[in-house]
Amino acid sequence: MRIQRTSPAPLALVLAVLMLAAGCSQGPGGETAESPAPPTSAGAETSASPTSPAASTPAQSTEPAASVAEPTTAALTLFYVAVGDEGKAGPEIGCGDSLVATETGPEEFTNQIEASIDALLDDEEEMLGESGLRNALAGSDLDYVSSAVDGDAVTVELSGTVSSGGTCDDPRIIGQLQYTAMTAAGTGEARILVGGKELEEVLSAK
Repeated sequence: MRIQRTSPAPLALVLAVLMLAAGCSQGPGGETAESPAPPTSAGAETSASPTSPAASTPAQSTEPAASVAEPTTAALTLFYVAVGDEGKAGPEIGCGDSLVATETGPEEFTNQIEASIDALLDDEEEMLGESGLRNALAGSDLDYVSSAVDGDAVTVELSGTVSSGGTCDDPRIIGQLQYTAMTAAGTGEARILVGGKELEEVLSAK
C-alpha cells in the first residue's frame, strides 16, 4: 500500500489563513488604534471671552506721553548796562561798563528762557526808568524763536535785525542777551544766534 505524503505548500497556506484570522481583532498593522480626542466643549474654548480681563483691557501705548510744562509765576532777571561803572555793580564788559541784574514783577510762564528774552526784547526804552541803567537793545528789532540747553550752555535763536550804536554798544548788546539767557537757563555759557548766525558775526558785519 502506498502512503500519501502531505504537501508542505497546503500546510503553509492553512497557517497563513489562521494568522490572518487572528489579526482581524487588532488594529491595522497589528497596532492598537488610538482613540480620538473628545471634542472641545463650547465652555472650554481657549480664546478670551468678551468679559475676560484680557479682552476688556485696552492695549497700552508704547509711546511716552508728551510732557506739558505747568505754568510758573516768578520774577524774571534781566540785565542792563551801567555805563562806565568798570565792573563795580556787576560783570565788567566792553568799554569799562558793567552788566547789572534787575528783576521784573511776578510773571507767569512755562519757559523761563523764552519769557526772560521776550521781556528784554519787548523793552523799547533806552533807559530803565530812573535807575541810570542803559538798554543797548532798544534800537534793535528782534524776536525770540527757540532755545536749547546742552550741558552747561544755552543756545538762543532770534530773528530780526540788530541795531548797534557803535563799538562800545556791541559788547553791551551781547552781554545783555547772554547774561539774561544764562540766568534763566541756569547755565554758565550762552550762545546767541540771529537768523542762524552768531550774534558777534552779525554785529561785526555792520
